[in-house]
Amino acid sequence: MRVVSLVRGDARSRATTRARRARRSRARAPVLVPWRRLAVDDDATSRTASLDTLTLEEMEALYVEARDAYYDGAPMVSDEYFDALEAKLCYAGSAAARKYPRCSVRGKATYSDCVVDEGQMWALWTSYLGVFAIGVSLAVFDFGGALDPSEGPRAPVLGVAGCALARRGWDKLAQTMEGSTLAMTGECPACHEAVYAFLPTVRGQAKERAECHVCGRKIVFETQFERRPSSPWKVTGKGRVFLVAEASDFRPE
Repeated sequence: MRVVSLVRGDARSRATTRARRARRSRARAPVLVPWRRLAVDDDATSRTASLDTLTLEEMEALYVEARDAYYDGAPMVSDEYFDALEAKLCYAGSAAARKYPRCSVRGKATYSDCVVDEGQMWALWTSYLGVFAIGVSLAVFDFGGALDPSEGPRAPVLGVAGCALARRGWDKLAQTMEGSTLAMTGECPACHEAVYAFLPTVRGQAKERAECHVCGRKIVFETQFERRPSSPWKVTGKGRVFLVAEASDFRPE
């Protein structure tokens, strides 16, 4: 009986010790709250509650601080808040939240992040503007010549073609400014070279198959989009570039 009582007493002592440690850790740990409300420890400076009111520089500084705190074992914000913060930085194309090609053991996939390719978007916009300008020039030149009495009556074929070309260029220019198509860029998961693709944004998400122009591997862009009035294209996006697996990937060296 004495052995049983000693065992029970030792079990109660261990349970009491664990309870005390749990209370102490809860007292020291920062409060975790939903993502729209920022939780910080008592020593940190008070910040505004909503991510929408933070500037890009403030979000980047907060992201780095929250990430380092998480790796140190003392998370300062909730997982939902951190995910929302990371998503906003990815949509903004911030280098702070950029991640390089990596592998998923669970999904058996190799992928990298992709962001909006501003250079390709401006190149596309300039191309459509050039098409519009050429069409207007043809129309003005040909209709002006057709109305000249010294040249005699003739059909303004080039003028009609110029009008059609100008109309087409203007429509594409308007669609680009409305964000119906968005250029996304990332690193090829195979060779780490920059790749890009143009994806439709109408459905809020898109998947596009492409091929790396350097190594020739098949890749897939999977992107989510959200409306942003402050963007020149009225929309922004973030996503991943997945490497399409081949049989040679599973052969032993």
